[in-house]
Amino acid sequence: MLSPRQIFEDNIRPADLLLKVFRLLEHDSLNTEAELHRALRDLVKAEKGEGLTVIYNEIFLGLIRERAEIPATSIKRSALCNLLRQGVVTACTALETYLPTLLRNQLPEVIKLRGRDFVPKDKEIGEQFKNLTFNLDECLRVLTSPDPLFVANKMISFVNFSYLSGKRGIHVTGALLGIDNPWKEIANRLRRGEEELKKTLDDAVNRRNDIVHRADREKKAPDGNAQETGASLPSAASCSKTPYRRNFRASSASTAQRKMRYR
Repeated sequence: MLSPRQIFEDNIRPADLLLKVFRLLEHDSLNTEAELHRALRDLVKAEKGEGLTVIYNEIFLGLIRERAEIPATSIKRSALCNLLRQGVVTACTALETYLPTLLRNQLPEVIKLRGRDFVPKDKEIGEQFKNLTFNLDECLRVLTSPDPLFVANKMISFVNFSYLSGKRGIHVTGALLGIDNPWKEIANRLRRGEEELKKTLDDAVNRRNDIVHRADREKKAPDGNAQETGASLPSAASCSKTPYRRNFRASSASTAQRKMRYR
């Protein structure tokens, strides 16, 4: 059975690939150097009349032959930026798959250590689960035979339908797993500002929503032009990669010295 970490790595890998492909194909204009074209034509033994498209930048030399049926318009920068957009979507999906998987995998262990006090008094957790409901039978079960694991399973089932996303998703997951201040821990490990990381992640999630629901138009201007792309999109897609690849560590309730490593 794959660990939450392995699942995340599998899901984030396509986002990383999209960014690398963009970097390979990125160019301001197609190469038209006659000598280079002649050498490449001889190398691939292309007929004199065959159209060749050459991409040449500081890290990549690429040749697209005519039978590939890839017109120059399909690899111009405005078209290639769709790779960045899909990278953001894929990265956010990887994160939103990872967080509930981590809870399902590790929350029972936290309950064993903390018992009935496994839910911390935390505003963000209260907000995340404010719509969690119990039917009459479930309420009677909780009252007559309190079982923290039953409550935990209800919470995990709930997050399957209400996404753990953005800065709140990180905070809620970390807090439920025993980390007092998840974002502070992440910022310290990455040696970056806490608020900067939160903003980067929420910007990525908001941009993902614009891409998926409005073809990358802003929510306030759904009929306008698609948003500009640039260096911000690759960093947004990769921002989901750095904070969560780290191992979570949590202190148990019974002893501040005992720590659990979440893989």
